[in-house]
Amino acid sequence: MIVFIKRLAALAVILAILAAGAAWYVRPAKPLDLSYVQPDLRGKLTAMLSTRRPEMVLTGREVNDLLKQALSARPELHPGVLVTGAAFALQDERLSADVNLLVRQRLEAGARLWFKLSWTEPYLTAVHTGTEIRGISVPLEWFRLDPLQLDLNADLPKQLRIREVAFEGSTVRLSFNIR
Repeated sequence: MIVFIKRLAALAVILAILAAGAAWYVRPAKPLDLSYVQPDLRGKLTAMLSTRRPEMVLTGREVNDLLKQALSARPELHPGVLVTGAAFALQDERLSADVNLLVRQRLEAGARLWFKLSWTEPYLTAVHTGTEIRGISVPLEWFRLDPLQLDLNADLPKQLRIREVAFEGSTVRLSFNIR
């Protein structure tokens, strides 16, 4: 009986060490937050009118800020998984997001999420295609996010409508129609 209790205690210690190691391994690599600067779309629209070209280019920084704004409105990506910080990087239609997560209000984790971007009026949609934690891929069966949608027409004057969206490297080109 004493041998059984000693083995059980040893197993509990080993499991505790493994759990602590796993928590240390998945912890965020860098501090991130959800703060953003509201992009000056009105200023860009004014510039667009002065050049008389019905298009606007959003920089990678502006896309990052727009996505952080949308994420701030709905930070719970998955039941029990809250985003506490993010940084987005755009490369054509592929979007990566370094995120800091709080899992079940206890465990802090850092991950890189991959998305495929598409435009279907009126939404810019980001479909989750993969997750990595410290370079290790997490199967989509374990962790899949609902598509993120951003209504780009929401901040525009009612006379303008986005006709086309083109992903060009780290920028997004918006072409407009006048209603």
